[in-house]
Amino acid sequence: MSSTNKQIYQSALGLIGELNDPMLCEDYEERAPYILASFCSLASEIDKKLRIIDSLDAGPSFSHVCLSLDAAFPLCDRLSPAASLYLAAMLVLGEDDGLSDSLYDKYCDAISSIASSVGMASSSDSGEGESSGGSAICESISERYFFD
Repeated sequence: MSSTNKQIYQSALGLIGELNDPMLCEDYEERAPYILASFCSLASEIDKKLRIIDSLDAGPSFSHVCLSLDAAFPLCDRLSPAASLYLAAMLVLGEDDGLSDSLYDKYCDAISSIASSVGMASSSDSGEGESSGGSAICESISERYFFD
């Protein structure tokens, strides 16, 4: 767990090309802790599986509402790139829908790949009904945030 939430935030800013606009960055920095907490909540089951597979200690408990940007990223480092993509997509949602959709698609590819590698891609044919991780994480961005 060497990544910090601030590093993930800065990576997200790089993905959306907003490293130099203080007004936008102030808004983004205010929203980022909540979005990161949302990502960590969504990816916590994948994190548990990764920790088992990689023989890592259990992850720290974290707030599912807000994460300090100064704190360590509470999930495995393998989830950091997906977290950056998710954060970037959510930061520009409503401002640049094309960019947001593109970043969200990349996030879905990244998190689905990780979920597949730990055997969480889909449980629909195992009788469990809803997926335990992969598919549920990548529902449509508009369904996720506008129809919940």
